[in-house]
Order: sequence, then C-alpha cells, then structure tokens
Amino acid sequence: MNTAALTTFKRAFGIELPIVQGPMSGASGPDLVAAVANAGGLGMLPVWGRSVDDAKTMVAQTKALTDGPFGVNLRSDFKQLDHISMAVDSGVSLIHLFWGDLKASAIHARSMNAMMIVTVDDAATAKAALDAGAHALIAQGIEAGGHVLSETPRDELLATVLDLGGEVPVIAAGGLATPGDVARVVNAGAAGALCGTRFVASEESIAHDVYKQTLVGAGASATVRTEVFDIGWPNARLRALRNSTYEMWEKAGCPKSGQRPGEGDVIMTRPDGATVPRYHAMAPGKGMSGEFEAAVMYAGMGVERVNDIRPAAEIARDLVSELSI
Repeated sequence: MNTAALTTFKRAFGIELPIVQGPMSGASGPDLVAAVANAGGLGMLPVWGRSVDDAKTMVAQTKALTDGPFGVNLRSDFKQLDHISMAVDSGVSLIHLFWGDLKASAIHARSMNAMMIVTVDDAATAKAALDAGAHALIAQGIEAGGHVLSETPRDELLATVLDLGGEVPVIAAGGLATPGDVARVVNAGAAGALCGTRFVASEESIAHDVYKQTLVGAGASATVRTEVFDIGWPNARLRALRNSTYEMWEKAGCPKSGQRPGEGDVIMTRPDGATVPRYHAMAPGKGMSGEFEAAVMYAGMGVERVNDIRPAAEIARDLVSELSI
C-alpha cells in the first residue's frame, strides 16, 4: 500500500475516504453526490449533458445538501468552457475532464485556478493530462461500465500510469465493486478507487429501480462492450448489460445503423413526455416508463459482486473497510 499516495490524494482534495463516486450520467444526481461527499468520499456531478443554467441549478442543489468537496464532470471534446466558469463561480473548484482532447478545457480550468482530475486510458493520454496540469489521474481500464475509451485491462493500465504519474495521485477505475477490489488496487499503488456501478445500485441514485434491481441480479458474464447503443452518442464504445436489444441486433448479424432490427421502436418515455427509441444511449431513470429491459443499462465487469441496494454513505464506508487508513 502506498500510504504516501493515499495521504496526498486525501489532503489535496479535502476528503477522508479514498473513494471517488463515478460520474454516471443518468444515475448521479445531487442526492448521490452529496451523500458520498458527506460520507467523506469524493462525489462527482455529471453536468456535461445539461445547459449551463441547468448545470448551475444542479450545482446549487448539491451544495445545499453538503459542505463536502465534489467535482463537476465535463466532456473534454465538447470544450465546455462556460460550464467550467459557472462551476468555479458557483464555488466548485474541482473539474473532472474525460473523453477527447483536453487542451482547451485544461487551459481554461487553469485560468480559473481550478483543480483538475482527468480520466486517462493509455500512456499517451496520461502524458497529455500531466502536461496539461492535472492534479490527479483516473486510470480507467477496459472493465469499466459506461462509455470507455480504454482498450487496456485496469491493472496493466494502472501500472503504466503510476510509472508516468510521479507525485501526481492515480486513482484506479474499472470493475471495482467490493472492499477487496479497492484494497487490491490500493495495494498495487493506487491513491484511491473510483466506483461507478456499485453506486448506481444505491438508494440515492437516480437510476430507475428496475435498473438497480437488474444490476443486483446480474452474473459474471452479464456485460458486453459495444457501440450499438449509439443514438445520442455515436461512434463510442461502452460497456453495458447484455439485453434483448443487443441480442436481437447480434442475431441479425450486427448490421449498421439504419439497418438494425427494431430501429424507430419507442421503448421508454421520459417524465416530460419525450420518447426514447431503441438503441439510444439513455439508461432508465426515475420517473420513466416503458420497456426497460430493452434499454441500455451501463455496468462494469464488477457487477456480479453488486449484491444489494444500500445508502451511498454506507457503500462508501464499506468500500474502504479493508484498508488501514
């Protein structure tokens, strides 16, 4: 265990537990982020899919629930400079960047004196993040749920990024769901662990209850890595639970978009009345109705070890129960 790295990470970000809550859009709202922050972990609020005004409202809602630190999660490829300004002006000085060239976002974040955590997927992106001034790196392996650029197993990637990172804390991500998982990566040198799927199955998550229960019942071979759920986020690999939509597409010979079976089918309806078609990248959330099993449900390869739905604070504290901290 790299005690120095653990201490550096916790002190730098003002946290007590070396646990980062994955910024799962569609599952991570103010209640979940605040619950993790109040437990001593690092909450992450995904606002990249929201307008600046809506994102500002979400930040305010979160700050009303916690005095603990949390970060705002943004997509680098979108160059969401106004979102960065809004976050810092609203009192959130931690920006989490992922997906794509981070140069423009990093320059702006530095100009705002914001701290940066950057998700990396190989040596090149790790070097780019370090050159951009990242205060911590998240080494996200191929085992992770959701949209993942990495083609490298977590432990191999962690070793690579640790070699490059020097004094910069490196957080491991990908398939981590239990205290044993967290202890394993920390013993390998990680300064902390990012857990996503485990927190989707929390009481505070805004994922639909059917989604949560499906995670709890998933087995060892439940996930697939695919680009088929591409409406709203094209040409992007993701990891999710195998479902009837995926199997129907696979049985048809994996045809391209425009030729896939069931395209145009409405499988869910949002609370505002908007419809969600088959192959959309939107997961089932609270207040939705429809054919949830046919919708994408993001999950990492640790899903088989997610066995219950509990309060997020309890999950966060349990995840560090095998660490000497």
